[in-house]
Amino acid sequence: MPNSRLAAAAAVAIGIASLTMAAPASADGAIVGLMSERDAEILADFDTRRATAIEMAAGASDAAALETLTQALSGRILPFEAGYDPSGDWRCRFLKLGGDPSLTVYGWFSCRIFDDGAGWALQKTTGSQRSFGRLYRLTEERLLYLGALHYAHDAPIRFGDNPSRNQMAVLFRLDDGRLRLEFPEPVAESAFDILELAP
Repeated sequence: MPNSRLAAAAAVAIGIASLTMAAPASADGAIVGLMSERDAEILADFDTRRATAIEMAAGASDAAALETLTQALSGRILPFEAGYDPSGDWRCRFLKLGGDPSLTVYGWFSCRIFDDGAGWALQKTTGSQRSFGRLYRLTEERLLYLGALHYAHDAPIRFGDNPSRNQMAVLFRLDDGRLRLEFPEPVAESAFDILELAP
């Protein structure tokens, strides 16, 4: 790995060590301790992975899917300022970039964000593939999601319970009321996933 990438991964690892739950309480850091060096490297490379996947998706032949991607990527990013509360029910849909085909758009499902007493948790509650995880503050404009994939017939699991199903993503808040949860290394099928959440 080039020195610049090593330095970036190290910086992310240092930042992860001091992460706190997004709201309303501080975490004990136990779940953050489950992150591997590989996870830190992926997170440090997030913006490069994102740009590469978007470039790959731009070559898709499905005009409707490309229009949906453009819409999903629109919006000005806002900070997760004090007092902001995303708790509630959301419509959500996955866009998968960089696979075969290079862009796939799924239909709308249901998600919710809630405070379980330890901080914000995010859960995809419908569809055959579901997810549950927690949110931590990376920067003023980025929250880290650490969750896990489970299937409709399974009970939810947590990050670290089954490493092959671990999910790591970055959550963005947009000026039109939407959220975007972006996965730099999805479990399967694609190079980069976007879960768009709409009120």
